[in-house]
Amino acid sequence: MKVLVTGGTGVVGEAAIAALLRHGHEIRILSRFGDRGVRRWPTGVEARAGDVASPAEVNGSARGCDAIVHIAGIEEETAPDLTFDKVNVLGTRHVVTEAERAQVRRLVFVSALGADAGASEYHKSKWRAEQVVRGCSRPWVILRPGAVYGPGDRNLSLILKMVRTLPAIPVLDGGGQRFQPLWHEDMGEAVARAVDAPDITGRELELAGPDRVTMNELLDRLQRLSGRHPRRVSVPAAMAS
Repeated sequence: MKVLVTGGTGVVGEAAIAALLRHGHEIRILSRFGDRGVRRWPTGVEARAGDVASPAEVNGSARGCDAIVHIAGIEEETAPDLTFDKVNVLGTRHVVTEAERAQVRRLVFVSALGADAGASEYHKSKWRAEQVVRGCSRPWVILRPGAVYGPGDRNLSLILKMVRTLPAIPVLDGGGQRFQPLWHEDMGEAVARAVDAPDITGRELELAGPDRVTMNELLDRLQRLSGRHPRRVSVPAAMAS
């Protein structure tokens, strides 16, 4: 199949493209960065410059494609151009319109774990985007990954950088919260399987890694890896926000 991948330049996007190529698919990347998104891929990947927030630039991007994997989104706003409403919600609406126009066989939307709980403005925007996907007339699947980690991610890599460089690390509410980080290659494989699997249409699938750890346990591991032991400063979550 030929698959349109939106936002294929980040940790999740690159892992998804690698897995899709292993599964024998051809890829078209829709990205604001244009050709920059395909330089690392020798064959099987073509680029189309475009921003999901622009309906004109999304229009026609899936022509000739059999499926769409919609990853493009933002975790932080930079008003007035990059807002959750413009990119995460309206951008998803534009992609859904394109999926219907191209009559694709499968739309895979990468949401976020906890989107249904709406704990933050980011999660609320992902939840609104999910409602848009559910209204799509083409077969769809929603994936809700937790913290995806890999080279250059903004989760564990950022924490490791803090351990390596800071004399003290802020820890929310004492560091007892549990989470299940997901390796980027496992995330990519999940995306590829979601494109192929015939029996998951219309489902929301939550994705997490096998290890359930607290923030303190994670910091213990990173400190052993780095050989550094910065002080931990407990910060109330309300103050941090």
